[in-house]
Amino acid sequence: MSRRVLYQWRIPGILVILLLWSMVAVSAESVPDLTGSWQGVSVDTYSPSEGFTDKTNNMGSFHIITKDDLAFAGNVTYFDSDTAANVTHFFPGVLSPDGKTFFKDETGSGISFGELVSDQELYNYMLFADQDLMVIVSHLVKDGTTPAPEKTVPSLIGVWNFTHNRSTGVNTTGLLTIEEQQGRIWSGREQIHDDDGTMIELPMVGTIGNTGRLYGISQDGAFMFGSMIGDEAIENAFVIPGDTDGTLVVERWMTRNETPIPKPGRTYPDITGEWTIDDRKVIQNGTITDEGPVSGEWMSYSNQTERFVTATRHTGDTDNSQDKPSSLIFRTPDEAYLTNADAALVLYHIIDNSTMEAVVNRKDGKSILYLDVLKRKTE
Repeated sequence: MSRRVLYQWRIPGILVILLLWSMVAVSAESVPDLTGSWQGVSVDTYSPSEGFTDKTNNMGSFHIITKDDLAFAGNVTYFDSDTAANVTHFFPGVLSPDGKTFFKDETGSGISFGELVSDQELYNYMLFADQDLMVIVSHLVKDGTTPAPEKTVPSLIGVWNFTHNRSTGVNTTGLLTIEEQQGRIWSGREQIHDDDGTMIELPMVGTIGNTGRLYGISQDGAFMFGSMIGDEAIENAFVIPGDTDGTLVVERWMTRNETPIPKPGRTYPDITGEWTIDDRKVIQNGTITDEGPVSGEWMSYSNQTERFVTATRHTGDTDNSQDKPSSLIFRTPDEAYLTNADAALVLYHIIDNSTMEAVVNRKDGKSILYLDVLKRKTE
């Protein structure tokens, strides 16, 4: 399959995911039903090789075919010019507990996030780092729906100074120069002073969401998950799956125009201790399988310092049977990201002091998501 065709079929998948998020928002009785067909208002893309392009006319068909609480699955059909035939791909997705956002798997290095404008309209943001960086922003509505007026998109162009705060206490600085922006998509270059004093320079691309959330990806596959604070500051979690030097998660503050770093004064929940997997759903190939409680596998969290936590997955019947520790960082008090040396990416939603939901993307090329409900162990 050509790269151009590959990007075209990825675009439809995003749309479907966003739809499902809103239906899980409240309760089984009041959740809007987002299953069905959606049409594209616009599909915009960027890659360094092609620049900014409008792919609205290249979209295929997008459907949400099934759902189970927060989990959903859909398919996208497109015409593959290499084989001169229609091809259908399935995708898994999971809504946030409030039904306003979603997380979806993509093939290769891709990830996908989305925001709902309403139960009839959504935005989907896709980021890829294979070979050539790429961003895809899709604006979708359910068939027959008129889209709401677009919000004004803030300009991010300029030089942003950033500070990296790490769990080890070693802090580094750098610059992100955003050189171009069209609509919600931006591109630029980051320059990072590494621990050993060397300068690392990498291209970075990203999007700004309908609610001011930012998603970015650099050439080495690092992800930026953040939010604007006013017009001149951005707070984000910088996640580096599979980083060989062990720096997997970083707190990144970005400001421009000599703006001081804000001090939100947040308190992050204490999640240290052992947690059981009270329920697991597996989303794959257009189906959702509820596996129920998972025996012989649990999670422990330790060494928490404000937003940084060490996480360990245990398997088997003994305490010595465990994976290598993973690194977790809170983006907000109710949202966190985890990654490890195997490049897995996990999105956490903290429900309360005793319940968390983890959307596990093992990034193993199999297009599977696991939705785990974690419960704090009690004595």
